[in-house]
Amino acid sequence: MDFIHYAKTKSATIRYVVEMCSYTPADCIKYEDKIKFDNLCKIGCPNYLHKWSCPPYAPLFSDIALKWDKIYIVFMYVDLLQFSYIKNDYLKVKAANSMLKSRADQFIRKMANLHGKCISTGSCRLCKPCKCKLGKPCAHSDLMAYSFEALGINVSQLVEDCFKKQLIWYKQNCLPQYTSVVCGILTNENLSDEYLQDSYNKCIMY
Repeated sequence: MDFIHYAKTKSATIRYVVEMCSYTPADCIKYEDKIKFDNLCKIGCPNYLHKWSCPPYAPLFSDIALKWDKIYIVFMYVDLLQFSYIKNDYLKVKAANSMLKSRADQFIRKMANLHGKCISTGSCRLCKPCKCKLGKPCAHSDLMAYSFEALGINVSQLVEDCFKKQLIWYKQNCLPQYTSVVCGILTNENLSDEYLQDSYNKCIMY
């Protein structure tokens, strides 16, 4: 299921795409490789050891997901040519990602409150700084959400199989065609395409 939505900025009205597909959590186990992705985080991410939502503290996907019957995977992407009013290519990607993440997070947290639990678009952003950096317990353990990557899921392969699209990243002097975010909703309920789209439209006006 996919549909078009719009985001108004000070300089433009941005068109983006929302796609969703349903799996069972057991379907996703084949994408799990926690050791590999923990090591990638250790090498390349400053959040490693510094956020409770990130490796090495994040659990296995199977440890939290198999308690649920269904997972609705949400893939949102936006064509970066629409950000031509921003001169710097890196800042185009940053603005687009911020726009997508804020809308995705708002939607999946609302759906989690109603139907189950969410898998976030990235590391938890509830506290700045994360209490982990201060050597303290998580301040919002009931609200903290993990990303697919932190849970050890090969998100690139998941997106290719589920949505027939590739995750692409910014490289210096090479603006990608689009940027995207991936998140999910874990639930024991069957949520129809119509209900999911209607819920998104009501949650995210512009």
